[in-house]
Amino acid sequence: MVHVSLGILLCIAYVTGLLWTGIDCGVIQVGTLSLPWSGLIASLLTGLYALVVPRRWRLGLPLRHWLWIAGISFLSTIYISLRSPHPGPQDISIYVERAQAIAPTHIVSGQVIDEPRLNRGLKGRFRLAVKQLKVEDAEGKVTFRIPAQGRLYVTAPLLQTTGLHMGQWVRAKGRLYLPQAAMNPGGFDFQSHLAKRRTFAGFAAQELRFAEASDWGLWQVRQRLVRTQVRALGSPLGQLVSAMALGRRAVDLPFDIQDLFARVGLAHTIAASGFHVSLLLGAVLAVVRSCSGKVKLMVGLLILGGYLILTGLQASVGRAVLMGAATLLGIALERKVKPLGSLLFAITILLMVDPHWIWDIGFQLSFVATFGLIVMVPKVTKVLDWLPVTIASLIAVPIAATLWTLPLMLYHFNVISGFSIALNAITTPLVMVISLGGMGSSALTLLSPTVGGWAASLLYYPSQVFLWLARTSSQLPGSAITMGQISIWQLMGLYTMLVLGICNLRQAVLRRLLPVGFLALLLLPMGWQMMTQYQITVLAAGDELVWLMQSHGHTTLINSGSEKTAFYTVQPFLRRLGINKIETAIALPFEEDYLAGWQTLLRQTPSQGFYGNSKTSPLPDLPGSYQTLEVGQSTVIGKFTVQLLGTDNPILRLTTAQQTWLLLPALPLTLQDHLAKAGNVLQSQVLVWQGDELSEALLEAVQPKFVICYGRTLPQFVERKLQNIGIHVYWTARDGAVNWQSQVGFQGYRQSKHRNTLPWG
Repeated sequence: MVHVSLGILLCIAYVTGLLWTGIDCGVIQVGTLSLPWSGLIASLLTGLYALVVPRRWRLGLPLRHWLWIAGISFLSTIYISLRSPHPGPQDISIYVERAQAIAPTHIVSGQVIDEPRLNRGLKGRFRLAVKQLKVEDAEGKVTFRIPAQGRLYVTAPLLQTTGLHMGQWVRAKGRLYLPQAAMNPGGFDFQSHLAKRRTFAGFAAQELRFAEASDWGLWQVRQRLVRTQVRALGSPLGQLVSAMALGRRAVDLPFDIQDLFARVGLAHTIAASGFHVSLLLGAVLAVVRSCSGKVKLMVGLLILGGYLILTGLQASVGRAVLMGAATLLGIALERKVKPLGSLLFAITILLMVDPHWIWDIGFQLSFVATFGLIVMVPKVTKVLDWLPVTIASLIAVPIAATLWTLPLMLYHFNVISGFSIALNAITTPLVMVISLGGMGSSALTLLSPTVGGWAASLLYYPSQVFLWLARTSSQLPGSAITMGQISIWQLMGLYTMLVLGICNLRQAVLRRLLPVGFLALLLLPMGWQMMTQYQITVLAAGDELVWLMQSHGHTTLINSGSEKTAFYTVQPFLRRLGINKIETAIALPFEEDYLAGWQTLLRQTPSQGFYGNSKTSPLPDLPGSYQTLEVGQSTVIGKFTVQLLGTDNPILRLTTAQQTWLLLPALPLTLQDHLAKAGNVLQSQVLVWQGDELSEALLEAVQPKFVICYGRTLPQFVERKLQNIGIHVYWTARDGAVNWQSQVGFQGYRQSKHRNTLPWG
């Protein structure tokens, strides 16, 4: 019994050691190896526990076993450090800056290592295993040629990638670049995203050259399956059925469908996961139920292996396949398999293959959802024993899965779906029919596309109803509630509450207090943060000015930016802060397509009050009131005052409780000198401008103490000039989003980037 317990504890120690590396306590540098202090501290505490605590409190394990546990925990931190991706000595990323300095046009050659897919910009994207780099001058003469290695993230016009598949050799002409880290709280960290996939450079291709594919490949199988279902059902139902059968990585599912399903809590239905593997395994066992255990094992492993290959090696699918294999082995040996034991075995094996999967969101959600289903569904079903068993199961499964994934969903995505449990309970029969039908159609398509297409056509009405339910629920109030970023300590506390909830606590008072404690731990820090927060932020948004103020639950936003900026920069920032509505929106023509940006933003985050100038036309179907800002007049909005100073240009002066701000668009020096004639009216403590040269007259009139450049470029002589006269300079392209709080003053996001805290602590 001790040996079994020790094995389980060693697996837990390995996983826990990997988790400890996520807490940033600094590192110990040993040669080229970086060891996190957090892992060392955890191991020392475990060893100290074994030495100091009496034996009766050591779970019955002798001292040497506890020392083994401490050692495994520490070795796991070394292992993940050794497996950390980093560029090799000839990686293509090392030559990026050199190639950019020589010429703007670069040529790379190599082999495609994954299937081209569509990105949100409607371009093809794929990764390339690079073999050679060349640089051409303006006349097309090669000035630099070198063998290169590593992987490259390539984007190209959609027509250029037509006919391109994994395994083909490609010659791409375009521009090399280094991926950018997140510049705003909640923003997409492109650099980290690629680094996890051992890719450290990007390539914007203008021209691709490759030969037509002649060899057989797995892509042909996937393409045959998807095309058959699209022909039978049309678009987007065909892609939806393919995604529900094979996962969205196997098909270019339209992004509006992906966003819709994520918003209403159905994202798991279009991602290859344990649910799909369970359905597949159940169907296989039903077909071969009269066969021997060995036949079931062989057939089951063959089907699971084929499904894993078709969907691609994903952590969530790998976990489910390993657990399914354990179930099949138990059937063959006529032994009972413990679900929790097989789950721990599966995740340990996967994390030994790639320890960095511990930080894969899909892996985390798959693990906690499966754990929640194992430990909580029986308890919830017991509470619902007054209902028929089928209905009780339909309710218990989404309750358990949603409750256990909720903390992680808030930590990563900051949004919860208000109707997720009800919608999942209602749609579960449809999901089962569509997923199994899609798998069956796919199997038949391998034999005959005609028969497979006929089978897929039977799924038209179920998939149509399923999509209608998702769209209808998304239009209901509360379908997607922005809760904001929770801290790592809240995350740990919430899961502690959930673990205590599945324990058989003897005290009835404690059992009743657990739900209250869970809600308090979830909501009170967010409510306190929202009601006490007073901060102003200038977001890093390229050449676009986006200014946002939070004042004790009241949000003011000046400019949403372009449509792309509103979607990729402003919306994630609002989600991270838990902002579901904007009390005051000021829309001025900072960009030509500023109305498109506001329309994109207001679909998800409505505004109560809207302000513009005489040239700003109210948005169609704009909710809330609309008011015009008159040039030269001061308008009191909440606890601050805004004054529009430009007739043809959106020039704003803002007076808040703490300081005055002057927001400037790009202005030539002649207009700056003309503006400076306004004199003392311009005086402001903070000047926000695009980064062009500032006239002496304007600086004299404004007399700023701080300046924030929101443009892509900031000439060195301009920055030195400002610093020489005692002005503090911030630049969003370098420092990230610039935030002001009364407790800490001004701070750049990249200077204070902490993943485990709310923005700027």
